[in-house]
Amino acid sequence: MKRRVNIMTEKETRTLICAADGKLEGQIVPFIQGLPFTGNITLHYSARNVGFVDGDVSILTIKLPDEFKYVASVPEFSKYIKGTLHIQALLGHNETELTPEMIETYTDRIIIYTPHTFWIGVGEVEADLTINYGEFLTEYPSLPISDAPLGYIFMAQLKYDSAMWDVIKDPILGTNDETYITKETTAIVDQ
Repeated sequence: MKRRVNIMTEKETRTLICAADGKLEGQIVPFIQGLPFTGNITLHYSARNVGFVDGDVSILTIKLPDEFKYVASVPEFSKYIKGTLHIQALLGHNETELTPEMIETYTDRIIIYTPHTFWIGVGEVEADLTINYGEFLTEYPSLPISDAPLGYIFMAQLKYDSAMWDVIKDPILGTNDETYITKETTAIVDQ
């Protein structure tokens, strides 16, 4: 069951991102049936923002490649996503392990809700994610992941909650959006 979350808080939130810089890197280890530790996607996303955020929630959206739509459509898929969020804010560095309550999965994306944060000047968010689709395919072997001749395309976007009265909702300069295209073109290797 998907949860519907209203990320607007009861208090007055204020957000203004003047400049943003998002980066996404990753790697795929193709799945080989019967071989442990295969079938993993690791993604590292980082965003550095200049401006201010007053206790807001941010949402990190990872758009999945079209080839993963059948795998991601199974509700249990989110159980195979692990990771850590690193948030640099006004009061220092905060590290948070992802919990199932922080993750929603859909056929085309993963949504991660980050903790409330407060910063003025520079704020940073990093996410280290591992998607163990090999373990998932061991449990659901009939689900296909087709080849991607040009590489699998992942896109990441970090958005901060903004109040209705915030005039500027997106960064003035730069973007927190980033695309990563794998060099690997096959997610499942036949033996």
